[in-house]
Amino acid sequence: MIKYFGHSMFSIDDKILIDPHDGGSIGLTKPNVEYTDLVLITHDHYDHNAYQLLKFKEIKQSFYGNYTFEGYKILGLRAFHDKENGKRRGETAIYRIDTGKSIIVHLGDVCDKLSEKIIKEISSPDILMIPIGGLITIDYKEAIDLINDLKPSTVIPMHYWVNGHLMPLDPPDEFLRKMGWKIRELNKNYFEDIEKGEIIYFKA
Repeated sequence: MIKYFGHSMFSIDDKILIDPHDGGSIGLTKPNVEYTDLVLITHDHYDHNAYQLLKFKEIKQSFYGNYTFEGYKILGLRAFHDKENGKRRGETAIYRIDTGKSIIVHLGDVCDKLSEKIIKEISSPDILMIPIGGLITIDYKEAIDLINDLKPSTVIPMHYWVNGHLMPLDPPDEFLRKMGWKIRELNKNYFEDIEKGEIIYFKA
C-alpha cells in the first residue's frame, strides 16, 4: 500500500516513510502519521526533513549506497538539486526501493538531467514518484522527458502547487494534459493496485 501526504511525502506499506513535512510550514494539512519503522529523507530541507515529529526505528538521510531493511532492498543514488552540480541547493538522493513485489523509485528534488548510469540503475520501475512543479525541481516538460527515458509502469507526480501551498510551484494541470496517459484521480490518500500506463493523481 502507498499513501500520499502531499508534496514529496509517501508511506510504503505503513513501514517506510519518505520525505516527511510538517504541513503548516508549506501551507498543507499536517500529515496524520505518528510512527513508522524507517524514515528516508532525500535531502535536508525543511519541506522534506520533519522527522522530529515522528517516532521510528531507523532513519536514513541523503543516503547513497545499498541498504536492506526488514526485507526491503533500498538503493540510494546521488543527484543534484540544481543545474549547477549542487552549488546552489546541494544534493538530493534518489531512492530505489524493492519491496519484493514491486520496484518503487522516488526521485527526491531532482533538478538536473540524470546520468546514463543513474538512468540504467533506476529504469523500468513499477512506480515512479517524480517532481513536476519546476522552480526548484524539474518542470513538467523535463519530467515527461525523464519518464520517457525511465519507462515506468505507473507514475505518481509530486512536488507541485495545490490550493493553499506556500511555495510558488507549477500546478499539475499541464503535466496531466501533456502526458497523454490514463489518469486515475483519487479522493483518498492511498492505493494498493497499479495498472501499466497510468498516472495516479491525488486530488487535493
